[in-house]
Amino acid sequence: MQRFFHAIVFTTLLASIPSAAFTQTPSSKASSIVHSAAYPNRVKVVSATYRIGIQVSGSPLSGIRITVPENRPGKFRIGQVTIADRTGQLVPANHSFNGKEVTIAFAQPVIAGTMIEINLNSVRTSDLLGRTWLFPIYGRSIGLNQEIPLGTARIQTYQ
Repeated sequence: MQRFFHAIVFTTLLASIPSAAFTQTPSSKASSIVHSAAYPNRVKVVSATYRIGIQVSGSPLSGIRITVPENRPGKFRIGQVTIADRTGQLVPANHSFNGKEVTIAFAQPVIAGTMIEINLNSVRTSDLLGRTWLFPIYGRSIGLNQEIPLGTARIQTYQ
C-alpha cells in the first residue's frame, strides 16, 4: 500500500511541474517583436512592404534601429518608412536608411502598452531568389545609454 501511495505522490508531482511552467507568462517588462511579414511575399513584386509589429513594454522607446541582413544581395533598397499605432494613426518620427540599417527616432517617446507597426515600403532586392530575411532590431529607451535588443524579425519571401 505504501508503494502505491508513493507512486501516486511521485506521479502527481511530475505532472504538476510542466503545468506550472506553462502557466507562467513571459516577462512583460521588455519591448518585443510581435509579428513580421512581407506583403506580398513574392520576390518578383516590384515594391513589397515589410511589416514589423513591436509591443512596447516597460520603459518608453525613444528610437529603434533595424539592421539589414549581412547576406543581402548587391542592392537592397527601401523606399519609405512609416510607423503607425494599433489604430492606424501615424506615429511622428524621423528615419534614415544608409544601406545597412534603418534608424528611427520618435518625435515623442512611445509609451508602454502601445503596439506599433513599422512598414518598410517599396522594398526591392537585386536578386530574384526566395529568401528568409533576418532583421536584428534594437531599441533605445529613455534614461539608458545603450541599445536594447528587441529581437529578430523573420521575413520570408517566395519565388
